Amino acid sequence: MKINTNISNVVERNADMSKYDAEVKKVLSDPQILAWILKYTTEELKDCSIERIISCIDGKPEVGSRYVASGHYTKGVDSLNTEDSVPGEGKVIYDIRFRVILPTGDHVGMIINVEAQKDSNPGYDVVTRGVFYCARMLSGQMGNEISAKEYDELQKVYSIWICLDVPQKAEHTMVRYRMQREDIHGHAKINSRYDLMELVMVYLGREETVEKGTELHSLLSTVLSDKLQPADKKSILKQKYDIITSVELEGEFVSMCNLSEAIWEKSMKQGIQQGLEQGLEQGLEQGILQTLVSLVQKGMLTMEVAAQEANMDLEAFEQYVENIKEKK
Repeated sequence: MKINTNISNVVERNADMSKYDAEVKKVLSDPQILAWILKYTTEELKDCSIERIISCIDGKPEVGSRYVASGHYTKGVDSLNTEDSVPGEGKVIYDIRFRVILPTGDHVGMIINVEAQKDSNPGYDVVTRGVFYCARMLSGQMGNEISAKEYDELQKVYSIWICLDVPQKAEHTMVRYRMQREDIHGHAKINSRYDLMELVMVYLGREETVEKGTELHSLLSTVLSDKLQPADKKSILKQKYDIITSVELEGEFVSMCNLSEAIWEKSMKQGIQQGLEQGLEQGLEQGILQTLVSLVQKGMLTMEVAAQEANMDLEAFEQYVENIKEKK
């Protein structure tokens, strides 16, 4: 029996997960993928072609693997620090971080952070964390290049969150958070530059509904799918989005696929073994049922899919899960 899971349900907190996360970040950091993300999330680039946006990406995006001193970057260097550190506050590690150079304007540079968020409810408000990331990227510029007298040189920052495991009410949506001017009394005819940071939350959905949402939702659902084989991804990306996959990107697709299958197999083996060790009265069939419950409780499987695999209606399976909780 094989359980079909979507990308948000296939990972668990073990050694393989960090490898899987690394592959997801590498895929998202491909300039062609980033260009699509920027087109749908940034006001400055929404009217540009994908080719033009790719040319605006300054240097090679940094994936969260380099740890340098706190929060400023050095002009003329292709990479950006991926970690900000403040004494007493600990460390902040960015998944993907890079600079964009806009073709026109007085303030031509922007700093972009892209985060892949598996769990939309990790025990704290993800939006609040995103706001913090924006603030840190903005304040982190006050380093070697920017003194207290040079606030006008601050570059705009974006923190863009790709959320994979989201509640049904949020599927296939996109939300922007930013500063806006409001004249409380009268109208001051002063033009100030305050639009310095934006947070964008991109909420994906389940793979069987990838046609909903924007082109970006569909693209990301394809790229991050654990069901599609690498060859199928390559074909879809070429035909629908004119994306030519590199040998490196194809290799990352293969790694993602292999890791997701390995994690699933490991989870199933562990679950069945646990069921057998507990001496379940109804044998292997009952052990598999317990495994399904365990996968649901770990957030690796939806209640609907688990009920289907157990050949039970949803209400009956939900009641079974509740009975298990009461016995603990």
